[in-house]
Amino acid sequence: MGKILLIGGIGAGKTTLKQMLMNEQVSYQKTQMLDFSNVFIDCPGEYLEIPRFYHVLIDTSHQVSEIWALQDATKKRTFYPPKFSKVFRKPVIGIITKVDLPTADIKQASYYLNYAGIEEPFYTTSSIDGGGFAPLRMRLEALNELQNH
Repeated sequence: MGKILLIGGIGAGKTTLKQMLMNEQVSYQKTQMLDFSNVFIDCPGEYLEIPRFYHVLIDTSHQVSEIWALQDATKKRTFYPPKFSKVFRKPVIGIITKVDLPTADIKQASYYLNYAGIEEPFYTTSSIDGGGFAPLRMRLEALNELQNH
């Protein structure tokens, strides 16, 4: 199976997304360095938030089939520079997390992903009620099928 690079700001939900999709126990743990699993490469949020680390994201992207860019729906700002997704030579998928929280603003989060050059449709997820993970599981299965043929 081709790997997927998870990018997003600190606390965007990258590790939780990975845990939910891999049917692992969901537990918050701060990602300290690139975390390689069979399917995902989970990046610390600092790699997006601190521009001098962009090269790590770009270099790591060469090892994957897709990049999944997460935007926390409760954040009132984005860490993605304008058209940032265009530096990657792989498909970039937009995922909006924490859509179930009272302060979630899906429209604003969509704007931030568009600002980063990521095209709709965007996936919306809730780790509290498990909403939105089925389409991402299907996407994983489709990627797996492509890799096996």
